[in-house]
Amino acid sequence: MMLLDLEQFKSHWANTFPGIATHNTHFIIAVSGGVDSIVLAALMQQMGANCSIAHANFQLRGEESNRDESFVQAFATQIGMPFLTKRFDTLAFAEQYKMGIQQAAREIRYAWFESLIKEKTNQSTTNIVLLTAHHADDQVETVLMQFFRGTGLHGLTGIPAMRTHQQNPLATDHIHLMRPLLPFSKVSIKDFAKLNGLAYVEDSSNLKNDYTRNLIRNQLIPQMETIYPNVNQQVLDTISRLKEAADIVDATVAAFWKKHISFPKGIPTIDLSAWNQLKGNTTYIWGLVQAYGFKASQLKEIHKIAQATKGAYIASATHRLIKWDDFIQIVSNQEDNVYDTISKEQGVLDTLFGHFQLEWIENMEELKVDTSANMAFLDADQLSWPLLNRSWVATDYFYPLGLRKKKKLNHFLGSLKLSPAIKAMTTVLCSDSKIVWVVGQRIDDRFKITPNTKRVLKITFLSKS
Repeated sequence: MMLLDLEQFKSHWANTFPGIATHNTHFIIAVSGGVDSIVLAALMQQMGANCSIAHANFQLRGEESNRDESFVQAFATQIGMPFLTKRFDTLAFAEQYKMGIQQAAREIRYAWFESLIKEKTNQSTTNIVLLTAHHADDQVETVLMQFFRGTGLHGLTGIPAMRTHQQNPLATDHIHLMRPLLPFSKVSIKDFAKLNGLAYVEDSSNLKNDYTRNLIRNQLIPQMETIYPNVNQQVLDTISRLKEAADIVDATVAAFWKKHISFPKGIPTIDLSAWNQLKGNTTYIWGLVQAYGFKASQLKEIHKIAQATKGAYIASATHRLIKWDDFIQIVSNQEDNVYDTISKEQGVLDTLFGHFQLEWIENMEELKVDTSANMAFLDADQLSWPLLNRSWVATDYFYPLGLRKKKKLNHFLGSLKLSPAIKAMTTVLCSDSKIVWVVGQRIDDRFKITPNTKRVLKITFLSKS
């Protein structure tokens, strides 16, 4: 493990975060008052970085919690950094949402950090980054916890030095997070504090073994050190090697899916023949589905999807994996509600699912009707403007061309045997409250061209693919 001083810290920063310059970034440092976060704040001050200090008071340790808040506020004043704090009723939150105290505290503080980042972003054009003081000992404890709980390769690669929302777009927060102390041990951090005369507070709950992490830190690792004196460094070396292996696996898995996923009409689609090549290989399947919000506990059911009946699916919080004919489709659960108005003067309109092009035809003798599904030829004088292109709803009905009676749109789409994905992406073009065109499928009989038609509106729809 690396010794900690300002030069080592700067060198690590340059190698690990080459794109993050301190002169054009504002850093929000999460500071508890313990030695780790105090040292991190001091190092950032010595680097000349523009920072604020954020302290969450979880009110779990009575007067000790208030002592920590006052200490951090005084420290922030001493080093000339703005101080941000908030008190939380963590016990009530944990009880309300039926979660453990540590999970509740994490949910609370990261929600608050995200709100601070949004507020700062609205006030400034500089990048806003959250810094936490995770260190090498935290890394070892985390990997051991993951190992004992049961995990895959990525669970054994530990805490990443940096996390962005772009790296994990399904994350519930939008926090850009960095952990600059990860290579440094707790001992080296304490040595830095002593050499630089930095005071800090001790969290008495860290000495108790009520939580799994404390048990590993206070009992398991000291016992392991009696057998393997350099156990922490050996675990860190293993993590480094596993990260290299994970990079190779990621590249191999990504190459497979790049070859075998197509995007008809913008829907991620996998041919069953490619899926069956994997024969239930968890590494490849997990490499695909985790990006769509699925959990490792769902893998057994996901393996079965290829043998399921048509229309069967398994859902994550954000997506569905659907068996459809000889394919598996990945469809968003989020309702993409389309609501686009089209004025009489518009010639084109780009929408969520495609592109409309409008053309007026007044010379009826030159009219040539194309029966392609992506074209609609309408009696222009029957239309009321503006037109509305919107998502269809269960209560919609229309008069399909060629029929003289109305039909529920849901039944009509069902009769076409469309896949759930295509059905979800279908929109309706409306004039007032009437459906003019089920886009890409059928126009309404009430708006068809007749011998009395004097002007025609030709609409072409090109779906995104």
